[in-house]
Amino acid sequence: MARILIVEDESLVAMEIESALKLEGFLTCGIASSGEEALQLARSSAPDLVLLDIYLDGNCDGIGVCRQIKEELAIPIIFLTAYSDKKTLDAAIDCKPESYLVKPFRRLELVAAIRLALSKGGEKIPVCDGVYYDRDRFQILRDGQRIDLTKKEAKLLELCLQRRGKVVPFEDLEYALWPEGAVADGTRRALIHRLRSKLGRSCLRTIPGIGCQLA
Repeated sequence: MARILIVEDESLVAMEIESALKLEGFLTCGIASSGEEALQLARSSAPDLVLLDIYLDGNCDGIGVCRQIKEELAIPIIFLTAYSDKKTLDAAIDCKPESYLVKPFRRLELVAAIRLALSKGGEKIPVCDGVYYDRDRFQILRDGQRIDLTKKEAKLLELCLQRRGKVVPFEDLEYALWPEGAVADGTRRALIHRLRSKLGRSCLRTIPGIGCQLA
């Protein structure tokens, strides 16, 4: 199920949106009432989509939040606002959100906008605590940062994800990653070490002489 962050400084409106999302089978990974809180939650929880009010309390408005989230995390954003004047609309469009809803909106409109936005976005797969894998972009999302993977690192991660909770024997790993023939132990160890450093040492462990396993 898609995980959605709600950024809305009117608590009643935020609760109504959360209720509507639950009825449609979506998960809410947090409600933020300020731009600063929104950025913190987006970085820590890596939502699949952000519902973002343009006018927020605090020093950072929705436009600023949108720019930072797009730059750092590339998460789809839907703007929510009670204002539809040209100046606001132009500023919102410049930030390139996936959609723009003017309050009050119907639940059907909200759900349609969310599903359309999610259909354009990449799938983020939980790997371990606070670490996600963006399969479409071959990237790790960790502590608010995007870390690129090489093709072999991504293939190793996919193999470990397929057997989550189980040990991937070195023989299976080598056959999947180097089908052309035998590979030196040092080459295999270097690949596992690089992936572990990108995921975090506690995320991927090596069992000497046997294989590797996701935490």
